[in-house]
Amino acid sequence: MASQQTIIQGSRSSELRIGILCIGLDPASRDTLETLVTQAPGAHIVDNVDWLVTPREVMRMLEQFQHRVCIVDFDEGEESARVARKLREGCETGVTLFAASSDSRPDQIIAAMRAGCSEYLIKPFQSDQLVEALAHVATWTQGKLPTQKGRVVTLMGAKGGAGTTSLAVHLALSLVQRHNRRVLLVDQHPALGEVTLCLGLGRHQYSFYELVHNMDRLDAELLQGFLLKHGSGLHVLDAPQAMQAFRDTPADAIEHTLAFLSENYDVVIVDSPPGLSEDTSAAIRQSERVAIIITPELPAIHNAIRTIEYLTGLHYPSENIDIVLNRYSRKNALEDREIESSLHRPISFRIPNNYALIVGAINAGMPIDRAHKSDLPTAFDSWADRLVGEEPSSTSDSGGSRKLFGLFGG
Repeated sequence: MASQQTIIQGSRSSELRIGILCIGLDPASRDTLETLVTQAPGAHIVDNVDWLVTPREVMRMLEQFQHRVCIVDFDEGEESARVARKLREGCETGVTLFAASSDSRPDQIIAAMRAGCSEYLIKPFQSDQLVEALAHVATWTQGKLPTQKGRVVTLMGAKGGAGTTSLAVHLALSLVQRHNRRVLLVDQHPALGEVTLCLGLGRHQYSFYELVHNMDRLDAELLQGFLLKHGSGLHVLDAPQAMQAFRDTPADAIEHTLAFLSENYDVVIVDSPPGLSEDTSAAIRQSERVAIIITPELPAIHNAIRTIEYLTGLHYPSENIDIVLNRYSRKNALEDREIESSLHRPISFRIPNNYALIVGAINAGMPIDRAHKSDLPTAFDSWADRLVGEEPSSTSDSGGSRKLFGLFGG
């Protein structure tokens, strides 16, 4: 996302009350705003970004501020309104939207209000108008906090056959069974997904993609008709049964659907296919964490390097990308230090190699029992522990090194 960073220096304390993010603002207006905002105590301009910004990116850039403002340049017509509506729906009460335009006609102002803007600033900006608008923000949002959302975590294989689906299934089950979390597992494969096979569930006549295409009427009642429910309490959205059932799914519809799902569950686990398609990229933009699943072989390492470069190039936070080494063994031809040196980052998590046990579970349609005496259940429990913010227990090592099971640790 191309942008020019414009940070006004100041103490990062309670004085940082109002954060202002400009979207598509022309250079002259941005310069004027930089001068005028110094007259509004506690207000700081964070950045001026382009039209591709997502609600999650907005919340991330403004998260340190008590009050959050987006100034959308409405001289771009319908594109301005589209972006404002996307932010209104995705950020909810967490962000206040201002429109900025050189057009003061009533119909233009009404259009901005309908798109979700609460203030309409006329260009060129005037000091009194800006200060008054920012004062309203502090009054309106006093005591109101953004709605607490669940976490979206996307798992994607660096290459086909990395075992991503099996890892997604067992991680989701551990979150349900060990931590009693409300978890939804989304099979995002466009066809022939395997989540239901791994769980021993029948296929659903409706899929995640059909839910996305019904986003305009999506509510809790509609969602119930799309869910498969496992005996553990895990909920599942299935992949389409037909080949190429859905093409050209709007990326923003996927983002909005996942945002809705995250408000209904503590954790949403997305099992994505390998490769960075538009659909997968949309899921990643809505995700708090992304786990890239690799195996100890050169093609997987090569693909992981390119994936990391792509994601960081799109300004996805590098620290939110986890490398998960599946089929780990001390006897692997590629040593950990070689893998980490190639990736320029530590391996976040290691899943022990027990191929026979995993394949047996998949063929039986029964996930591995958490009471099974092997390293695998312990590894998944450790991963789940860290996702919910808990340190692994001292008994989780099961005879191996702590390094074997540590998430986010090298």
